[in-house]
Amino acid sequence: MIIKTIFKAIGLLCAVIVVSGHLFGRNPGDQPNIVLIMADDMGYECISANGSEDYQTPVIDKLAAEGVRFEHCFA
Repeated sequence: MIIKTIFKAIGLLCAVIVVSGHLFGRNPGDQPNIVLIMADDMGYECISANGSEDYQTPVIDKLAAEGVRFEHCFA
């Protein structure tokens, strides 16, 4: 239990360091736009950019094509 908490804290710390490095290394007008999409009961296979043939998600596909994708995330 304690090890899981330590790993979570280390992961959060790494994420904060990466994001802060990107944010503070730029001019104030050059701040990146960050979009976090949270949906209930939506899996990896529900987005057509991930290869889905059952769902059509053209706006999310455009965001995926023009932005940075995090493909190895766990919750």
